[in-house]
Amino acid sequence: MRLKLRYFALVKDLTGKEIEEVYTNCFTLDCLINELKERYGQRFKALLEGQVTGVKVFVLVNGKMDVKELKEGDEVAILPPPAGGELRKGKLDILEEIKNFRSLAPLEAGSMVVYVGFVKGMVDGHKVNDLIYESYESYTQQRLLEIEEEIKRRYRDVIDIKIIHAIDKMKPGDDVILIMVLGRGRKDAIDAVKDTIELVKHTTGIWKLEVRDDGEYWVVAGNTRVKRT
Repeated sequence: MRLKLRYFALVKDLTGKEIEEVYTNCFTLDCLINELKERYGQRFKALLEGQVTGVKVFVLVNGKMDVKELKEGDEVAILPPPAGGELRKGKLDILEEIKNFRSLAPLEAGSMVVYVGFVKGMVDGHKVNDLIYESYESYTQQRLLEIEEEIKRRYRDVIDIKIIHAIDKMKPGDDVILIMVLGRGRKDAIDAVKDTIELVKHTTGIWKLEVRDDGEYWVVAGNTRVKRT
């Protein structure tokens, strides 16, 4: 059976490749994972078995969790947890995005709450030179849209929400993520932004490689840092 395998962030470092096609006799995900552990060695095995502190790897089959059975042509993605709508290649024009979203406010809107995340220049006493973003684009695009719909269902007074995340090589001070919420009042709009930040950080396929004066670190599971080998 032919399968397409995709690896991301520190998983990619251990396999030495981003994408590969494999032919296997495995018809279950557990069988395939055991086969890959044998192929890629002890460090890969340790990562998948949760032996790397703070990092729990998960597996998607055709972009879905909890799939046990495999079939011809499936895409299997092995992902570390994410670091943190719409993905954008390149830099964000924050003021233009805010202006455009504000112009869409209907008459019943009475508030707009904005969150902007940008690249830190110093982490744990070390200078950051670059922050390089990577994403599982098809999954993340869909997940950002799902988060927007989930937030609108959760908060009665939220009229609209937009999430934009830049995927590029960033420098300290560069704007990376923009979350905008239009609300009838302020409370639900503020709470909605807080919840959205956590969902983007923990349930999307976005990772970052932090290039610092003391080495390179994959940032996963929110703020867990794993030194690149």
